[in-house]
Amino acid sequence: MLRLFVYGTLQPHAGTRMGRWVAERMVRGEPASVPGHIHAVCGGNGWFPALVPAKSAARVRGTLCELALRPGDLATLDRYEGREYRRASLPVRTQEGRRTRAGLYLWRIELPGGSRPILGGDYLAWLERTGRRAFTTPRNGA
Repeated sequence: MLRLFVYGTLQPHAGTRMGRWVAERMVRGEPASVPGHIHAVCGGNGWFPALVPAKSAARVRGTLCELALRPGDLATLDRYEGREYRRASLPVRTQEGRRTRAGLYLWRIELPGGSRPILGGDYLAWLERTGRRAFTTPRNGA
């Protein structure tokens, strides 16, 4: 069982192919947050989030998932996220206040020009509020 915090296109309710892929493997999921800042990066036909850790009180909101993975599934996630991200483990706080550690993908390179901070730390709410679309490619669906 893998405990994974997702905050962008991997969220089970993100409306992306990879969000549905995660949902198919999810045994349990709940709203949660991690310390950090999130930025929207424009790529191709939409926007994707980049999480940068921070020691400030800022929080990034997402979903804490417990996933039942098959052989090769973790490699699929790593390939999907690409070289701009690294998988790490951080403390996660659930909406009910429970604390645990979980894997997540952190942005590992310099943020590109034109990236925008997502105030409030919620990527999906930012998409809805701004009328922007989630980044999609043949690998993460329409």
